[in-house]
Amino acid sequence: MRLITLLFLFISWQTSSAQVLIKNVNVIDVENKKVLAGYNVVALEGKIISIDKDKTYKLPPGTEVIDGSGKYLVPGFTDAHVHFFQSGGLFTRPDVIDLRKYQSYEKELKWVHANMEDFLRRYTSIGITSVIDVGASYNFLQQRDSFVHKTFAPLIRMTGPLLTTYVPGPYKDLDKESPFEMMLTEEGVRQSVRNQLPLHTDFIKIWYIVTDADIEKGARKNLPLVKAVIDEAHKNKLRVAVHATERITAQLAVEAGADFLVHSVDDELISNEFAQLLKKNKTVLCPTLVVMGNYGKVLGDQYQFSTDELTVANPTTIASILDYPLPDTAIAVRYINAMASPQQKAKDQQADSIMQANLKILVDAGVIIATGTDAGNIGTQHASSYFEELKAMKAAGMTIWQLLEASTINGAKAVGQENEWGSIANNKWANMLVLSANPLDNLSNWHKIDWVINKGVPLKPSSLITDTPEMLVQQQLNAYNAHDLEAFLAPYAEDVEIYMFPDKPEMKGKTEMRKAYQFVTQTPGLYCRLVNRIVQGNMVIDEEEVWGFGDKPVHAVAMYLVEKGKIRKVYFKQ
Repeated sequence: MRLITLLFLFISWQTSSAQVLIKNVNVIDVENKKVLAGYNVVALEGKIISIDKDKTYKLPPGTEVIDGSGKYLVPGFTDAHVHFFQSGGLFTRPDVIDLRKYQSYEKELKWVHANMEDFLRRYTSIGITSVIDVGASYNFLQQRDSFVHKTFAPLIRMTGPLLTTYVPGPYKDLDKESPFEMMLTEEGVRQSVRNQLPLHTDFIKIWYIVTDADIEKGARKNLPLVKAVIDEAHKNKLRVAVHATERITAQLAVEAGADFLVHSVDDELISNEFAQLLKKNKTVLCPTLVVMGNYGKVLGDQYQFSTDELTVANPTTIASILDYPLPDTAIAVRYINAMASPQQKAKDQQADSIMQANLKILVDAGVIIATGTDAGNIGTQHASSYFEELKAMKAAGMTIWQLLEASTINGAKAVGQENEWGSIANNKWANMLVLSANPLDNLSNWHKIDWVINKGVPLKPSSLITDTPEMLVQQQLNAYNAHDLEAFLAPYAEDVEIYMFPDKPEMKGKTEMRKAYQFVTQTPGLYCRLVNRIVQGNMVIDEEEVWGFGDKPVHAVAMYLVEKGKIRKVYFKQ
């Protein structure tokens, strides 16, 4: 291959610093379903400025050059349905399971605000360079602005409070933290739209909930309010997303001008006429196939985390799921029994099959489908839930090309920004992934990320997440309780040393540790309950209660020393 030099044609480039050149790479053109072999892509000041082959250029000093030989360049992925006011943990939806006497909702909201940066870093680390928050609050809209220029953060597109026909009790009287705003009058909902304008909301969202026994009657009763919201939003050049899971509410919303349906219809099989309505109106639909099933699995004490989830998601939220049925076993028993009932199982299976079948009908009809997870709901973790959603969409019959479209350009279409991002094209945001394997071969290759190019800045995935000593210790504890040996070993250094307190050597190195800890995957009922934790700098001291070795728990204290981002030494005292 001949050496390619670069000569920029614009005067401004002579005084600017190009951020990155990816040379001789296979560019995945998601809009035309083509692979452009051996192309060079240049990004300057966050935007793509050149996609060419065999041209001569001159590079400004400081340009990062990435050799893309044998690799694949894809647009960064988009999660078109997330909620940052929700953590993904057990305490995040008090309207579903009320555990506020164990953790107040105010504390939960404070935690998610404090950890929004961590969530964003995790998204970017797995190649999600755009997220669409389809239901937030005034406070989260303001917090969004603090991440606009952060190179670790995805592009964030966010609405404010959901305009709704129903507000659950725990969310009332929260002022600017409220994710809901009640729709009462047509003029009132128009003002609600206008109230979001000063905070530069990216779109408007309606929570079209029907509580009437007669679904269609209830839907039509609230339709004038829905129409008023859509009309006012469109007057202000804002698109409208609608939560509508019944066929009639979805149909009425689209007929009224809804731009984005954020869930599947799950109450009946849709007709071809319904699909053609969406296609004609260019309405985007986000299936969110796994979120409701995750509720059932968590509350039924049946959720099983994958190794990816244990290593990618925030360990605090995972811990709350793994600790269930704690903190209130009396409440939990009622949920576990309800989820295990034949009636509930049949209902869940029917909804799943309807959603899968409806997605296939929509795809075959040419409706625009966008990948989204509804992350933040109980059991649906930020970032790590993305690939579980993709697997479900694939199982419904979507091809790899269709999944790539859904995960890139179609997410941008959902918020009307397909001219700004979502594909690799000149003048678009330089949000791209350098993959070491062909993403068209299988979904597992989507994980094989060499580089994340985010806002034009090349980043190694491993550089994006900074796990604190407490996070690392919690991560290994989570994996222990999930009976996943490899995820358990991941936070440990290769030369880890294990001691019985104060200084008796027990084992050294991961190889010995792997042999000694085979019981993690082989002991039914194995569970370690964290009784107390002290964090002092890079030392974490846990008081633990371990079940699974007889009728009574084993009490122990574990002291973890963290160095260079790994657990280097552990001291046990029984």
